[in-house]
Amino acid sequence: MLSSSGIKEKTQEVLKPFAENIGNLGISPNTVTLTGFIFSALSGILLGTGNFFHGTVFLALSGACDVLDGVLARTMRKTTRFGAFLDSFLDRYADFFPLAGLLYFGHTIGNELLLLGSLFSIAGAFATSYARARAESLGADCKSGIVERPERVLLLLGGLILGYPAETTLILAVLSNVTAVQRLFCASERLR
Repeated sequence: MLSSSGIKEKTQEVLKPFAENIGNLGISPNTVTLTGFIFSALSGILLGTGNFFHGTVFLALSGACDVLDGVLARTMRKTTRFGAFLDSFLDRYADFFPLAGLLYFGHTIGNELLLLGSLFSIAGAFATSYARARAESLGADCKSGIVERPERVLLLLGGLILGYPAETTLILAVLSNVTAVQRLFCASERLR
């Protein structure tokens, strides 16, 4: 996981000067979060119509906003509980839109692998985030698992760039659902 590898912290440190410049322009962290949400929706629409180049660009921009909003909030000392909630809330839609676009495109062209891979990737992404949130609401920390949102976005970006959307969604479906099951076992151990 990127969050436990130190890469996340290094990336945030590199983005700190950029975040300061954005903050000096008066742009709030929530504005960056909403912008990422819009980019994700555009990505889904474009991927759904088969425009993989622009869909991938907007997916990358959405991922960049997802990293930047937190850095901006911490750098400008504008972290709020609502901002954290909004970020997590809109991340679920940001997970959904590109995969839904690929699901629709798979249906349109009759590619069952792309359709099923996208469908089970959506299920795995939602189950992974729900397992963590529900476990935390019951007092357990279950951040375990092999792929969180940053890894899912990077994997999907890589597959789209290389031209293997169906294969990538199948890999993503397996890894996302394995992560959800890992969190289920984590919760089982910590909530007994």
